[in-house]
Amino acid sequence: MDAQQGALRGRVAVVTGSTRGLGFAVARLLGQQGATVVLASRSEAHVAAAVERLRLEGISVSGCRCDTGEMADVETLRDEALRQGTLDIWVNNAGISGVYGPTASTPIDDFERVVRTNILGTFHGSRVALPVFLSQGHGDLVNLYGQGDQGPVAMQNAYASSKRWVRQLTETLRLETKGTGVRVHGMNPGLVTTALLSHITSQPGYEGRLTALQAVVGLWGQAPEAAARPLLNLVTSDAAEFRSLTKLALVTRGVHSVLTGRLRRRNRMPLDVRVLDANGQERTIGPDAITR
Repeated sequence: MDAQQGALRGRVAVVTGSTRGLGFAVARLLGQQGATVVLASRSEAHVAAAVERLRLEGISVSGCRCDTGEMADVETLRDEALRQGTLDIWVNNAGISGVYGPTASTPIDDFERVVRTNILGTFHGSRVALPVFLSQGHGDLVNLYGQGDQGPVAMQNAYASSKRWVRQLTETLRLETKGTGVRVHGMNPGLVTTALLSHITSQPGYEGRLTALQAVVGLWGQAPEAAARPLLNLVTSDAAEFRSLTKLALVTRGVHSVLTGRLRRRNRMPLDVRVLDANGQERTIGPDAITR
């Protein structure tokens, strides 16, 4: 039996963006440790399917449709959690990557979409969870960082800047909640092999640069289930903040592979890339076209 089996029994955990990928893996792992998990996604059908999957595994679960960019939706999600009896853990996982390419030609509506989901979504989740946590004197808020949280990333300015903002928000919230019994955590899961990395939209003329991403993810990428485990350790321990140890391990393994000459085609993760032209029209190219 897992040493932490039942460590979260009696607690209620909300995970946004949790019908697939890392969010689903996090929700499943928290549920396996006894928590009642509340799933959320912009698709009602996806929520229903994910809830059924976890329910069949014996996990206590509910869920509701939620666009984290809409405060009213996030308040509804909070209320769904409170209907389960309490609210103990809130994970702001929902995020999107945006269009790959230079900022000067990034579609304005796409940049705003990233801001709405990654920045406003994280703020909305934090804003509804913290008053509950503060009133009861305990609770764990977990915000997900990502590439760019510690510095600039060319061609991915919308996503990278949003994650830098999330880090700043999280560190400020930690200062504001010090001594209250509420814990605010930040976690960078590293490279996770989810749709966020395998399905990418690029500005025209820049899709060829994604060849390097195939190699990097093939070497350093980890399954969602592996990336989720440090978050479980975070909410079941006395640690103040997770310091991205998973990311460090992945970098070490990746550098070793490069130095020993093991960067081969078999290490490349297949990518489906959508190229967005100036008129907003898309065309899809497969992995073979990228690597030629």
